[in-house]
Amino acid sequence: MVRWEHLYLLGTMVFTIAGDVVRDFDEEYDAWNWLEQEGWGLVAIEPPDPIKPGICKYYFKRQRLQPPATTATRTTDGMRAVPNGEQRRRRL
Repeated sequence: MVRWEHLYLLGTMVFTIAGDVVRDFDEEYDAWNWLEQEGWGLVAIEPPDPIKPGICKYYFKRQRLQPPATTATRTTDGMRAVPNGEQRRRRL
């Protein structure tokens, strides 16, 4: 299963979509560098508001793969189900 995480960059601060500050950098370049190193991909740019000019808002997302917990159990159970004698006969 894939779970998507979302952030946005406003100036030097990186926020979660809910609005919590994740990091505050000294320079915008440092913020972009951190986002790239952490695997965040740019997905949208919100241009400055024409009525209130300011900084663009950049939206990022990344996916986290969650390995299914049942796959390893099924494989292990399937291997235990074959008696040792049958495995030896198949090899011969």
